[in-house]
Amino acid sequence: MNHNERISHEKTAQGIQAALDTLAMHKPELSPLVSSFGPVLVAKAEMASHLTENQVNEPDLTESDWARFSRGVHLFAITGLMDFQQAFKQAARMILPSMAEAFPDIRLEIEAIERNIADDSLDAADCVLAFMKNDTRNINTFAALSGTTPDIFRFAQAQVAEPFKEIQARAFAPLIEAHQWPHGHCPMCGSLPSVAGIIGEGEQCWLQCAVCAHEWRFRSRTCPRCENNNQNLFEFVFDQESPAKDAERVTICKLCNTYLLTIDLSGHSDPVNMDVAAMGMTGLDIQAREKGYSPQTEMLWNQME
Repeated sequence: MNHNERISHEKTAQGIQAALDTLAMHKPELSPLVSSFGPVLVAKAEMASHLTENQVNEPDLTESDWARFSRGVHLFAITGLMDFQQAFKQAARMILPSMAEAFPDIRLEIEAIERNIADDSLDAADCVLAFMKNDTRNINTFAALSGTTPDIFRFAQAQVAEPFKEIQARAFAPLIEAHQWPHGHCPMCGSLPSVAGIIGEGEQCWLQCAVCAHEWRFRSRTCPRCENNNQNLFEFVFDQESPAKDAERVTICKLCNTYLLTIDLSGHSDPVNMDVAAMGMTGLDIQAREKGYSPQTEMLWNQME
């Protein structure tokens, strides 16, 4: 394995569905979770398959922009988000129905948002603009029109926007290859990682962003959130009842009291979907929470508790 080896990802809707089916078979206790949230992952992947990196305009970045990047300013903060007005209605139509099924407590609100977008009661261009500019006043107005709260409206919009952020991150990935990024937050969108993958010689650590799915190399045995590297302040929890045994763990940082799901993929040659892998570690997630620690970032299936 070479120094630049990366995780082999499975990002197709068909591959994700196969991974979900395998997870439900190997861990039947997670079948309800797979049934509820798996369709959301598949819907987002299907939407992403309708987009291409050619739809993203390559930014004209200046030396000043790269200087900001080197200081830890993520790329989307410099370039802005791609304009996804034209495909917004399609994305809402593909993603929000599965969201409504996944979150029964807010099902009616999500269905109302989807309906209002479909019949143009909510203008797609206005919704996208409000999201991109984080326009609180308009978001509050659109939420009221849908009979829901601003938080739920933002939540629904964020889920619809994820495939566009993922495509933009893929398009921008070659731009940053020659630039150092030693930070624990995503170089593309600035979010924290949802899961870490260990691979290759020297236990190379690759973090995957919880929002845009970009992955980046990070220092091993270091907390992405607070950059603690004092090994006495880490705790590792394993699930010995899992078929994966020691390959799956939760890494707890006792300095910032957060944890990160971690999977050792050394010797794993088949493509993996890291979101499905993280879903499969729900038991570890629960153990860490019961110990009083918080996730570095929420996953879809636990952020609306």
